[in-house]
Order: sequence, then C-alpha cells, then structure tokens
Amino acid sequence: MKKILLTSLLLMLFVSLNAQRKTVSVIEDIKNSGNYFYALGAVANSKVKAEDNALEGLYDNIYENSRFSLVKIDTDDQDEYVTNLMLSLDVETIKKMLPVAGNEDGYSYFAYVYKKDFDSICDRRAAVMRRYAERARSNEDEQKMVEALKNYYWAMLLCVAHPHGATLQLDVDGEMVLAYNYLHERATEVLGLFDFAVAKDNPGEFNDEGLAVILNVRSFAEPVSGLKIDYYNGVDDYCTEKVSNGKAQLQLATSDIDDIDITIKYDFQYELISHPEVKYVMDNIDNVLLTENVTRKIELKKYLRYFKNYKDVALGTMTEQKSLDEKEKELLSMMQEIEAAFRTKNYKSVSKYFTREAFDMLDTLTNNAKISVVGNQRYEFITLDNTTICRDIDLKFQFRNYVSFIRELVFRFDNEKKLITSLSFRLDSESENDIMNKGRWSTECRYTLLNFMEDYQTAYALKRYDYLESIFSNDALIIVGHVLKRTVLPDHVTLNLSEEEVRLIELDKKSYFNNLSRVFESQEYIDIRFAETDFTRQMNSLSADKSGGEDIFGVRLLQEYNSTTYGDTGYLFLMVDLRDHKRPVIHVRAWQPDKVDMKKLIGLKDLR
Repeated sequence: MKKILLTSLLLMLFVSLNAQRKTVSVIEDIKNSGNYFYALGAVANSKVKAEDNALEGLYDNIYENSRFSLVKIDTDDQDEYVTNLMLSLDVETIKKMLPVAGNEDGYSYFAYVYKKDFDSICDRRAAVMRRYAERARSNEDEQKMVEALKNYYWAMLLCVAHPHGATLQLDVDGEMVLAYNYLHERATEVLGLFDFAVAKDNPGEFNDEGLAVILNVRSFAEPVSGLKIDYYNGVDDYCTEKVSNGKAQLQLATSDIDDIDITIKYDFQYELISHPEVKYVMDNIDNVLLTENVTRKIELKKYLRYFKNYKDVALGTMTEQKSLDEKEKELLSMMQEIEAAFRTKNYKSVSKYFTREAFDMLDTLTNNAKISVVGNQRYEFITLDNTTICRDIDLKFQFRNYVSFIRELVFRFDNEKKLITSLSFRLDSESENDIMNKGRWSTECRYTLLNFMEDYQTAYALKRYDYLESIFSNDALIIVGHVLKRTVLPDHVTLNLSEEEVRLIELDKKSYFNNLSRVFESQEYIDIRFAETDFTRQMNSLSADKSGGEDIFGVRLLQEYNSTTYGDTGYLFLMVDLRDHKRPVIHVRAWQPDKVDMKKLIGLKDLR
C-alpha cells in the first residue's frame, strides 16, 4: 500500500509539473507572438484578487499598446476612466485566464486577449455609433427633434466610450468630419430648438395641491412628444414630467411663484433597457454633460390672473363655435358628463354610455393610476359610416413608479346604439400627420388606419395580450371595429424573404411575447411610442384581376417599448387591405429587431 501511495503521489506531481511546463510554454508563445495583449497577476491568499489583478494589468497593457486617442472629458482619475471604458466594451467576455500557480502561499493568473478580438469589439462600437448618428440625421431632416436629440447624444456617448473616440470620423454629405465634435454640436443645436411657453388659451388652474401649469412644447412650431423635463415644484421637491403631443402639466406646490426653472433630460436613460450597447456605456462611464440650451426659465407671474379654481372650470365645448344639431348636442352632453366623471372620479355614473367591453377598458385604465383632467376641453366629432369619433379628453396620468404624462383619450360611438364601443389613446401628432396628410387617400382609408394604430398602442396600456398576439399572427386577420378575427389568406400574398429571414422573424416574435407575458403580470404601466412611422400605398394591383390594388397599404413603424424591467425596440410591418373599408384585413405582419439595417427593412417592395 505504501508503494502504491508513493507511486500515486509521484504520478500526480509529474502531471502537475508537466501541466505547469505546458502553461509556461503557452504563456511564452503568447508573449512572443505579438498577437496578444497580456498581463500576470499574483496575490497571496486570494484567488479572486489574483484574477482581478491580472485583469487590471490586462487593461493597462491594452491602453499602453493600443495608442488610445480618447475624447477629452473632465475626470479626476484617468486610470479609472480607462477601466470603466474596458468594462463598457465588455472586454471581460473576450479575455482568457490561465492559472500559473495556486496554493496556500499564493495565486498567480495570466490574462490575455487576442488583438483581433479587441479590434472587432471596437469596430462594432464604431458601427453602432455611426448607425445612431445616421438615424439622428434622418430624424433631423424629418424634423423629429426628440428622436434626433436622443440619437445624437447616444452616438456622442459611444464616441466617449471608444478607445479611439477622438479620431473617429463620420461621412456628412460626402465630407469626413470628426465624429465627437460634430455630434456634440448637433445635440447642442437640437436642444436649442425646443420652445416652452405657458398655454395662453388654457394656462392651467388652482387645485387642492397648489397650481397646475399647462405648457405648450414645440419645435419648428410642431408639437413635441417623448421629451422629459425636470422642474422644481416651488417648495420642497424636484419633479419629472413627460411631454406628450406638445403638452406638459407641471404641478406646483404653491401659487406664490414668479417663474419656473426647467431642465431638459437629454440622456433618455428611461429607454436604455432596449438599447444594451448604450446602456453598457452609461452603466460604467459618467455621462457627458451638455451645458448649452439645457435649461429654460418660464415666466409665470403675468399669467396667474388667467388661472381659475378647478371647481369653477367650465365643462368642455365644441372645437368650432357653431350652432349644433340634435345629434351633436346629445354627444356633447354625454362627453360633458364623462368629463365630470373624470374630475369627480365617479366613473360608474356614466357606465350607461358604454358597452360592457368599452366600460371594462375604462375601468382598467382608471384603476391603476391617479388621473386628472388637464384644463379646458374642446371636442371634435367626426362621423364615418355608423361610427362617430370624439377627439378628445386631455388626461394626466400619474403612477407610483413612473413619470407623469398627458394622454389624449379618444372615444368611438355607435350611432345606432348611441353607446361608446371603444376608447383609445390618440397618436402623437407626428404619427397622426403621417397618415392624415396623405391627401390622395380617401377619408375612410386614413381614419381606418388611424383607428387601428391608436388601438394598437392602447392595447399595451390596457395589457390586452390576446389582441397584440393576434396582430403578430402568421395568419390573415380581419379588423372589425377594434376586434381582430382570423380569415383565409386571399390573393396568395407572400413576402420575398429567405427561409432564414422568416425563421429569424418568427423567433423574434416568440421571444417578444414570452417577455411581454411576464411584463404584463409585473408592471404597473407600460409606455409605448412610435418613433418612426411610414405609411405607403400599393398603386398597382396585387390581385389576379388587376382591380382594387390601390387600397393595399403598408404600415411600418419603429416601436419603442419600455417598462421598469423590460424594454424592446423593433420594426413592425403590416400589410393592410382596405378594399372593403368595413372589413379591413391584415394580410402580412413582420417583426424585425432594431439592429436591422434600414435598407433591409421589410416593406411593400418585398411583397409579391
């Protein structure tokens, strides 16, 4: 037994020494090849500290040998900045670690990275930066200034978090310019294009909490949506408000105030969960501060005489001052009662004006949030076939764990039953104008698309999972009011996509709805925005008999979905058939992630 034990010990020693010799040989090959960054870390009595020591040495080696050209920012600790930059690049995922020695007396580790792997992650970051910059320029050309600000700033951050950020270039109209300087200049310029002013015709009101001030927010004279602002309530707290359709209501805790200081939140951190590349940067590197055009001072004193006590505010009237017919009088009376119900929180008092399904939607909407009516209301009634659309009541929503914001609530009446059959959040002005300014489209076409888009975005707030899942169905769908039903796919319409492209779309759908199901169960509220919308019309017939093809529409939008714990951004494409306006059909749907190249996005061009 002693001989066996001795032999075993000798064998183990031989194996260990042989392994160490191989490790030493590998390390020498790595050092001599010139193809790696590397460092050795040794710490007594701590395996973890030895590994950390090796990793820090690796970061230093990369910094010293890669000829970094960093963007100059204010920092007290350059070494910490470099370490954080490495963390934001996720270098740890490409590094390898070899144990050199490890026993009770000490630990040694050799960390190394293949130079081409490091170059690849740097190239990827530069490519993402250029994608955001390209998108920002497109946003600016389309005067979508909130999106432009976000994408310019995020691209700027990616420059700061790049080892060669100071020398990265962009192609701007055929001229190569330094990326960081250009992006910083454009972000600052865009910030200066936002105008804030107290609404002259509807400034706000005195309420039990103090003073509610309504602001109009514009850029190029157009309403702004999606911008967040901070303001001081005049007593003891800073508050955050999200601008929606050019409106924001600031709740002050006192009426004894001459002006309001506003700060624009330009980092868009609340959307980062669906943008991991930028999130890694913000999680590890201090944000770059913009100093110009960030703050505004809103003069308030001269407007105070126009404010009324909220109990004295008159109920809504028609948008146009005119003599009303009997139908309009009846609808206006109903809307005034509904408005009063929102002001008093007595929603059951108006249940008689809703179908059961519509009142369930109202109940869901009002159960989870503190809701208040925003100032004076003016209603517009639009009649299409047997439906009348009422636009709209301005409501402020406040949630415990979410920023407050205004939404415009649209009501749809069945003219025969004289009941509200559905309600929805109005689209922001940019998306709405994209539809309503299609002058060659019929009124029915435009409003059918508009209603559908409003129902779609509202479904998230009301957590209508079945409705949303049906929209993403692989089968054809019929829209009946705001309800979708399956039908047989006519016209043999298909997409000109490869099997791989179809597979990826289907996988994205599965992943998306798995996440969505969990989020609906856990989140108080979900915020969805359409950052980009594109509506096209098929001018040539798709059908065999060459008839009616001009009523085939392509809907493509960038959907930005955010909640506390989950975010998702992607492009949704729908092919909508409006040849029968009473029974529109969705023939095709496709979901693509945000990272898809803009030139490869699915549209009507891909249909056959």
